[in-house]
Amino acid sequence: MSAHFSMGAINKTTNSYEYPKIANKINKYKCPFCETNVIFRNGKIKKPHFAHYKSDNPCSYYEHPNETQIHKDAKLLMKTVLDNKRLINIYRKCYYCYEDPEDFLNITKEEYNDNVSAVIEHKFNYNNSNRSADVALLHNKKIKYIFEICYKNPTKEENRPEPWFEIKAETLINETNSGENINEEGEINIECIRDYKCGWCKGKEERQLEALVKEQIRVKEQQHEKKELLNMIKEDVMIIQKQRIIELNRKLERDFFNKKLEEEREIDRKKEKEKIKREEEFMRKFLEKDNKCGICKINFCKCDNPNFVHNEYNRTICNSCKKYKCMCIKITEFFKKNNITDL
Repeated sequence: MSAHFSMGAINKTTNSYEYPKIANKINKYKCPFCETNVIFRNGKIKKPHFAHYKSDNPCSYYEHPNETQIHKDAKLLMKTVLDNKRLINIYRKCYYCYEDPEDFLNITKEEYNDNVSAVIEHKFNYNNSNRSADVALLHNKKIKYIFEICYKNPTKEENRPEPWFEIKAETLINETNSGENINEEGEINIECIRDYKCGWCKGKEERQLEALVKEQIRVKEQQHEKKELLNMIKEDVMIIQKQRIIELNRKLERDFFNKKLEEEREIDRKKEKEKIKREEEFMRKFLEKDNKCGICKINFCKCDNPNFVHNEYNRTICNSCKKYKCMCIKITEFFKKNNITDL
């Protein structure tokens, strides 16, 4: 902040607030905060301002005002402007496209009459809650306009009835005292800093919203189509899986049947082998019976023309094959039956 902020003072004669722009050196003033005497300075170097007399007074209302002091001074200034029946033009800017400002409210001379008054900290009830307006312009004690002074924290939209306006405290104090906000018609131009959206931005927002809705519908349709396609694919997969399961079951049945058939064939082959083995064993034994005496188990001569002689042990032996002559009755009868008499 500058060394001297453009804060106003209380006229000791009228007990009314005056800001540096309309003050003069003839009047006596006091500080609105500490209520001690202050001096009005209007030189050629510095802009008009109030200041405390040099003393031990610790008040910093004009040198380093705090948030509360700035807020209070802006409320007093707004009330004074209304009390002085100044022509006011409230304008607003679109905070989305920052296009040229448009008029929001024009307070003309016709609106000021004996039934109109400006009140600081006006109490009222709204939405079943007790509220307080920073500055209210009343007509027959009923709210006509509300002016909220904002330093840092804006007012909630739902807490005030229309029409109401949000005004930045520092901007109101500085521009009103410097005359920057006074136009050629002598109107005081004051910006309403409420969140405002122009018609073009509203249309753009509606178009964007419409496009967003269309996009959401398109996405939902795509998702629906995708879901249907996935369901179809799932159904096809299920059909293919069922067919594969059926084919697998058939293959398992065939394999099981072929396995059983092969096992039966293997059993038949084993039986056949065992049968052949038994037959071979039988033939072998049978042949062995032909080669051996079934009683004495001694090899005997089977020459067609045996040449039996007695050996040194007085045993009958074939001189050709050197085998003994069977002495069993069975073989003897066999020889007799076959007219073999040479025993």
